[in-house]
Amino acid sequence: MFDRFNRYAAFGAAIAGLSLVSACSDSSTSQGHGMLEVQLTDAPFSSDSVKRVDIFVVRVDAKQASSDSADVARGATDDSATVNGWTTIATPKQTIELLALRSGLFTTLGAKSMSTGSYQSFRLIIDPSQSSVTLKDGTVLTSTSSPNVTFPSAARSGIKINLTTPVVVASSDTTKALVDFDVSQSFVQRGNAIATHGLLFKPVITVRAK
Repeated sequence: MFDRFNRYAAFGAAIAGLSLVSACSDSSTSQGHGMLEVQLTDAPFSSDSVKRVDIFVVRVDAKQASSDSADVARGATDDSATVNGWTTIATPKQTIELLALRSGLFTTLGAKSMSTGSYQSFRLIIDPSQSSVTLKDGTVLTSTSSPNVTFPSAARSGIKINLTTPVVVASSDTTKALVDFDVSQSFVQRGNAIATHGLLFKPVITVRAK
């Protein structure tokens, strides 16, 4: 429940888990192209107050070099990743209802032919202005409502995806990356009631093999 997050006074993280399945190949491969497909799912969510969580996903980017939070945020408001080594994998530009993606369900965000090699950084670009949380009583919390949902940025936000292992794209093969958005770890109740004080949102992405 959200109350336990309030007790910890911290965000848990978001999208649990980015699940990545890559064809087994030599990560040092530097020539050719392989397909990289990105999927989205949600880990179990426990709340007596929330009916649905809608996140507007603009795009998913990847790069072969490692990145810090500043690099992930850089260029998040652009229409595509064109600098600092980022490559856009998917541009769904649509609202995803995360609570509909539980119990092993997922949705495909997109796929793109990528240069072969080892990808060490991923980021999810969302639009907070088109994202919301709907409570079971019908109240819709947005970034501008009162109460509201406080997002990392009022504009587009670049969310860092922490990888436990790099994603290897092999020549003439398809690598699948499952982004697991753990909603239950992504929101913290402010004050003593969601309907009065709203929620905080600070997503963190984790990785597991599919």
